[in-house]
Amino acid sequence: MKVVLDTNAFNDRKFLEWLMGSPFQPVTSSVVYMEVLYRYARRKGLPEARSKVKAVFESLSLEILDFDEESAEIVVQNALGRWDFSKNARDYMIGSLALKLNAPLVTHNKRHFEWLPEVYTPEEFMEKFGS
Repeated sequence: MKVVLDTNAFNDRKFLEWLMGSPFQPVTSSVVYMEVLYRYARRKGLPEARSKVKAVFESLSLEILDFDEESAEIVVQNALGRWDFSKNARDYMIGSLALKLNAPLVTHNKRHFEWLPEVYTPEEFMEKFGS
């Protein structure tokens, strides 16, 4: 089963270690890759950041999926009438992947993803699906 990771899920070492030994197939959006890469590049520069982020993603066997036309339409469909699009556009982009894949999303910021049917904090996800 696929599980979509939000940017802040990468701050939770315990969850990432648990995920490595789980049967779940982690995926994330190219938007998350950009956000994580930017966070590290600010401190270490792009070449070192790229190396570190790729190593973490590879250790998780994490697949990075592009934001595409179908995802864009999912965003528009779910953002209409919510009046928070400009403030939360990247979260809509990330969440659209969960809807597209019919997969749960793991984040420490559930409030920004209230429009998704299945959202968990890392702790909730481990508790619900742990062995």
